[in-house]
Amino acid sequence: MRPVAITRCVCQRMPFATLAPLARERGWTLGDLMRETGCGDQCGLCRPYLREMLTSGTTEFHEVIWE
Repeated sequence: MRPVAITRCVCQRMPFATLAPLARERGWTLGDLMRETGCGDQCGLCRPYLREMLTSGTTEFHEVIWE
């Protein structure tokens, strides 16, 4: 079985590695990030990953995070 690698918002096709420096530079909250990029605002599956990315800076996840 191949390991899971969750690295992007699927709906917007935006890698977390691109979003993290933008969010850090601009001081975005999750709400700001969603409003400015559309990430986390459609299907919502990336929302827990975005939240963790903003907290820890992690941009690649290897397990499913449920809200």
